[in-house]
Amino acid sequence: MTEECPPELRGLLKRIAPSWPELLEVGVGWYPLLVRLDAILSVIAPNYVVQQVKSKFGALSFYADPSDDPSNFDQAFADAVGAAEWESTETCEVCGAPARQYVIRMWVSTLCRRHAAEARGEVFDSDVPPSAA
Repeated sequence: MTEECPPELRGLLKRIAPSWPELLEVGVGWYPLLVRLDAILSVIAPNYVVQQVKSKFGALSFYADPSDDPSNFDQAFADAVGAAEWESTETCEVCGAPARQYVIRMWVSTLCRRHAAEARGEVFDSDVPPSAA
């Protein structure tokens, strides 16, 4: 996975604990969000450790600790992770554009109007006002 991901995310992948797979289980639209989060967390806790990065119910789930000691708690670290997770609920998983959550075929995804239409198998009509989508 490390070779396939953008260079700006390789540092984040190297923080994944040895017992966890080196995977980012999110869409590429959230990659810039992860790059920003990594930069913030690196300042707060330079030795932070990641267990898992995935999408769950249409939101980023970022499991990490400020150090390799899981009992070490840092409020600023937790707040930064929470802010990124919240931002993901308004960011298209596919392209990074402003988005909202949709339930499509019993799966919650955070998508822009275009990618929501595509996920539903519809043709996207940019002339339709956002309130009608």
